Amino acid sequence: MNSIKVVAVASSEETRLSLYNQLQALDFIDFNGVYIELSDAVRECQEVGPDVILVDLTARELDAGLFIQAIGMNPETPCVIFALHREMDLTVFKESIRQGAKEFIQYPEDKQGLEVALKKHFNYLSRLSLQNHKSHTSAKDSKEIPANGKIIACFASKGGVGCSTVAVNLAHELHALKHLSVAFVDLDQVFCNSAIMLNHKPSYSLGDIAENDPNEVDESLLNKIIVKHESGLHVVVGSKSVLDDNEMISAELLEKALDYLTLKHHFVIIDLPTHVLDPYHQYVVERADEILVISAPDIPSLYRTRQYLDLAQKYLDMRKVKMVLNRYNIKAAYRMSNQDVESEFRYEVFARLPNDWELNVEANSFGSSLSKVNPKSELVKALQKLALQLTGESTSLKTFSFRAVWRIFLAKPPSVLPG
Repeated sequence: MNSIKVVAVASSEETRLSLYNQLQALDFIDFNGVYIELSDAVRECQEVGPDVILVDLTARELDAGLFIQAIGMNPETPCVIFALHREMDLTVFKESIRQGAKEFIQYPEDKQGLEVALKKHFNYLSRLSLQNHKSHTSAKDSKEIPANGKIIACFASKGGVGCSTVAVNLAHELHALKHLSVAFVDLDQVFCNSAIMLNHKPSYSLGDIAENDPNEVDESLLNKIIVKHESGLHVVVGSKSVLDDNEMISAELLEKALDYLTLKHHFVIIDLPTHVLDPYHQYVVERADEILVISAPDIPSLYRTRQYLDLAQKYLDMRKVKMVLNRYNIKAAYRMSNQDVESEFRYEVFARLPNDWELNVEANSFGSSLSKVNPKSELVKALQKLALQLTGESTSLKTFSFRAVWRIFLAKPPSVLPG
């Protein structure tokens, strides 16, 4: 990819001229001009099909905000929107993000910030273009090195719901069921629970290479932090100990590691830190092929999960976001069934994993997989079913909406979740 298509709309002649001069100086930008009238920008968007739309909100927050919302919420316009404003107004910032903007930049004061954001998106689209090219040209390659392995990110917006347990054991099942090459990555650079769950004492971690220039990280260095576990998994941890004083890994370095892991493995399972929405969280979920959002059936967990999913709709392709309800058969709330809770949740549940507390405790205490401790348990069967769904072998299995059931029976579900 040589350039990205940009449509820019300014609120004044001064900003129009500033934007025009800046965009013209960037060799990776393709644009026809900067508009002041929103109607002209709409026509340009229809003709060009831009990758990025720049919208100056200054002094016309309402009209320009409605323009952002109309473009951002339209699935037929797969582009990102950068909101510009002369003031770093928190109210305007929050509203623009809610309406669908991906970036908010104080302009023209922060011209460099706009250039960085545009370059970042250009690099992102270039990677996608390269990956698509590789997928077409690597069909003849040996199965020994599966190019463009599938990335599955596991995330919980609240601690204690069992996200790490699900992620580790999903990796085990993908490897065991289909004899696939699977990498497991624990990105928590503080509390790295997977080391305990795998009975693994890492000698190197991502934290050890965090200070390296991504351009200088080569295959030999990456192979130091990728450990072949006795289970057959290839394991990468974020840190060796909570006492490690490592610099946080950058999105650029993470990209280098994931490029290498996806080249070598059929699946890369990533356990994301709980309720941490930092730059590399955003990078991972944007790049992931599937995102498993793990929740428990209690009200606080579901409430936090719904907040995250509401936010994710602003910047993620929700077709790859899948809700996994862990411990679904425990009591959800006082005098309430799980069905009552799910009926108020708004999102369909992709998979349900039954509660088996004793099995979890035993497996995690001995650093073993759940299937090794009790291969016939209902929890293991549910994890195997989930693994098959993610490999595309159980396409007949459908998600189930309790809200639809309530409509069929004309029953009004109880209001249990805030908002």
